[in-house]
Amino acid sequence: MQKRVLIISGSPRKNGNSQLLCERFQEGAKASGHHVDLIQIAERQIGFCRACDGCMRNNGICVLYDDMAEILEIFQKADVLVLATPVYFYGVTAQMKCFIDRTYPIWQNLGHKDVYYIVSAGLGTDIIERSLGDLDGFVEHLDHSVVKGKIYAPNIMEAGLVKECPQVLQQAYDMGKHV
Repeated sequence: MQKRVLIISGSPRKNGNSQLLCERFQEGAKASGHHVDLIQIAERQIGFCRACDGCMRNNGICVLYDDMAEILEIFQKADVLVLATPVYFYGVTAQMKCFIDRTYPIWQNLGHKDVYYIVSAGLGTDIIERSLGDLDGFVEHLDHSVVKGKIYAPNIMEAGLVKECPQVLQQAYDMGKHV
């Protein structure tokens, strides 16, 4: 059965390690016939949440008119959600946090999704695991959703260095293929 897969890339770098892993996941998912939307947050016009609660008075429509409205539409149709981010200062990137915050207009209707994480870091797996609070907290608000898979790419600081890690690239492809 074809699924709708939404990959949210929180990497600020076009050829960053987590972005490259997103692309491999996408290839695997497409190879299995799934529809895939890969959104690189850094390339979109998305303002920070103003915490004004305008969306609560506006039937879930944010007062900011930017690309997030389109992304929320795609999000609500997705069966599978991939959250991808490098770790910066022991947390997700500002781009990923902005995405999470901007789902507030629909937070009571996030729906059920099969969720996967792709996380890269210049330090070890222990640092990655300490940095997942924002992602885990977000997933808790999805209806009966659990994280079905995680790909960690530790100890890779330079952009593109994950290309030298064929096992991690293959893991991303395989995970995409088997969503």
